[in-house]
Amino acid sequence: MIGTGVFTSLGFQLLDLNSGPQILYLWLLGGLIALCGALCYAAVAEALPKSGGEHHFLGRMYHPSLGFMAGMLSAISGFAAPTAITAMAFGAYLNKSLPGVPAQAAAIGVILIGSAAHMVDSKTSAVVQTAATAIKLLLILAFLAAAFLLPGEGDIRWPIDPGADFAATVSPAFAVALMWVLYSYSGWNAAVYGLETWDQPAKTVRRALIIGTGLVTVLYIGLNAAFLKAAPTGELRGVIPVGEVAAVSLFGKSAASWISMLFSLGLFASVSALLWAGPHVLSAMGRTTPGLAFFNPKDGSPRLALACQTGLALALVTLNRFDDLVTFTTIGLTLCTMLTVFGVFRLERPHERWRRPWFPAGVFLAMTAFILFYSIINKPWPSGIGLACVAVLSLIGHFIHRRTP
Repeated sequence: MIGTGVFTSLGFQLLDLNSGPQILYLWLLGGLIALCGALCYAAVAEALPKSGGEHHFLGRMYHPSLGFMAGMLSAISGFAAPTAITAMAFGAYLNKSLPGVPAQAAAIGVILIGSAAHMVDSKTSAVVQTAATAIKLLLILAFLAAAFLLPGEGDIRWPIDPGADFAATVSPAFAVALMWVLYSYSGWNAAVYGLETWDQPAKTVRRALIIGTGLVTVLYIGLNAAFLKAAPTGELRGVIPVGEVAAVSLFGKSAASWISMLFSLGLFASVSALLWAGPHVLSAMGRTTPGLAFFNPKDGSPRLALACQTGLALALVTLNRFDDLVTFTTIGLTLCTMLTVFGVFRLERPHERWRRPWFPAGVFLAMTAFILFYSIINKPWPSGIGLACVAVLSLIGHFIHRRTP
């Protein structure tokens, strides 16, 4: 979960929001929405315990064509596009630390290195991912400690102004900013993609979804508070590598280059995680979708699916449109998660102790519909592309499954 969004989105949020309480409430609300979604996904995973995520869930709860759409959308928007976005952020941070390294070349390089690590075998993949994630979490905790112990240059308003802050939180701009936050929390559902690979899958997935989302919410709120305390809003506003700006304010230009290097290592962990999880979707589709059996290898290692995700991510890196890629990615994925969460109302009770999460489902659906509506109004072009992808992939899925005997 902890990837590009939290290291890059604050600068865009400060274009419309102007107080600390507004920003922190934004991230708290995003965490609560993700937690509601996690509770619903845990219930769906318990009822339908197979790998593949939304591909499996929507195919079973609605129609195979929607399962095909969700699977392809997960492969493209859920993993390939975020891999490209995260790699671009990695390149931006590394370029700040090593100006001689072009940002785009660094982005391409980190995708290739991460892909190569996961191509070897599952044990190597696990070691690389565990080490990279540990480095990322240690980095965040160290930065948080430094930001609150050292004098910062932040000038944002912290006292609550009820009138101004309430007006900001019900504005269309707040909904668009919340879209960036939801993108930052995306990945809260990743445990369901490899559902069949876990011991005690229902218990393990519920624990991973709920505890993971809760911990990340705390870290995100703390990290954004640290950025705002460290640097003036004028220097953060509209900037992608906000961590680098905050590091310059805290430690000076020379030390900040090392901090940017460490942030880039943290983003490598995110690229690696996306390259690990994504191929499991195409592998699951290979078991159920006519014509895609080659994505489901006999040895269980989805190398061809990984190669496809790597190639698409490399192609998207060359587009170099960071904010449009985020909007395009979020629209389709939000629709798929909404359909999955709505599915809790359609599921038959699998056993007596199964609980239907009515309230979390209602909150999640209401909030995501609100965000989706304002995102489409404010970002019609990338939003339209995202919606068009959903429609086209659904039609292709319908045609494929209609032709299947």
